[in-house]
Amino acid sequence: MYEEDKVPDEHFSTLLDYLEGLKGSARELTVQKAEALMQKLDEASPETRDRSLGKMQRLRQVLQLLS
Repeated sequence: MYEEDKVPDEHFSTLLDYLEGLKGSARELTVQKAEALMQKLDEASPETRDRSLGKMQRLRQVLQLLS
């Protein structure tokens, strides 16, 4: 869901609407995976981070929504 080529921008808001309804372990697991991926990108090289700006923005949106 964080890859723009797999979920185009025009569909990402619909995905966020769906994720907002997550409850229980599905919500917790989604947050855990997003946090782990964000940490991995934070520790990546500057070049990798530069290539992953769109992914990082989507991760932040998901984390803000679910946290």
